[in-house]
Amino acid sequence: MRIFKILLIVMSAVCCLTSAAYAAGDYQVRLIKKFYSMGTATINGTYYPVGNSIARLFSSKMKNLVTIAEPTAGSLANIEYLRRGQIDLALVQSDVAWMAFNGAHSFTGNRFTELRILASLYSEVIQIIVRADSAIKTIEDLKGKRIAVGEKDSGSAASVMLVLGAAGLKSEDYTFVYERFTRATESLNDGYVDAVYYAGAVPADGISRLASKTPLRLVAVPFAVREKLVSEYPYFSAETIPEKSYQGQEAQVQTVGFRALLAGTDNLPRDEVLNMLQVIYDNPEMISDQNKTIIRPDITNGISGVAEEMLHAGARRFFSLRQKK
Repeated sequence: MRIFKILLIVMSAVCCLTSAAYAAGDYQVRLIKKFYSMGTATINGTYYPVGNSIARLFSSKMKNLVTIAEPTAGSLANIEYLRRGQIDLALVQSDVAWMAFNGAHSFTGNRFTELRILASLYSEVIQIIVRADSAIKTIEDLKGKRIAVGEKDSGSAASVMLVLGAAGLKSEDYTFVYERFTRATESLNDGYVDAVYYAGAVPADGISRLASKTPLRLVAVPFAVREKLVSEYPYFSAETIPEKSYQGQEAQVQTVGFRALLAGTDNLPRDEVLNMLQVIYDNPEMISDQNKTIIRPDITNGISGVAEEMLHAGARRFFSLRQKK
């Protein structure tokens, strides 16, 4: 990732030298002072196109700055890239961010106290899908089954054990299959897995495409499980998948979810973060997912699911000023 940025800097320098050689002004070269890389997720999910739209927005609206969205395995991978300084910004699920900052669960003994959140962008919903002819009707029915949960370092893989645990299932009660989302839907269609667990915006492109050729059913997260998760973990929220979100889905489905966050570290300059947030909330219609559906971040939910101490100083200042208007 850093190599890619170095290549861009070299290319920029070459352009500047070329411009100097043609003092007559035949070339107009934009002076780029800073390059930022943004970790997203796999190219077939939601984070990659959303990250791309944010990167284009920053690059077009912020002077002397170019931002590049890079595909990654997902939230867990992004946390480690941020920690090692291999990327500057990232899209991260709120549950993964909270765990990393507090050194909880998979981050026990490995706190990332330098992690900072710039904004809470939109809700992500846990979607558990099975084939319509499956005997799986409830979460408890996943006992003894093979569940595709995304890549090992994805946000989906990070949250699935908490959800299944809240339903009373233990790690030995199921088998996880780690594979990218597009392959996971194919595995469900082929019968290689019994269910797919996915956390993301609704509708998810991969689920929509599969539902168009194979009858599917969404498994609800029951009230007791939702209440347990929401009460025990500050980043979970009760969510609803509206009816007809997918072909053949005739009723709304109750589930849980969290928030998609724009994250960085405390090394990001405060004024630069202020400018980034100004650009995002002044141009929400320019942020979209893989279906070209506008995400439209809402400033009233700009810090939803984020503990005060996790906010970047620039974000704290930005939202404080906006609240006074």
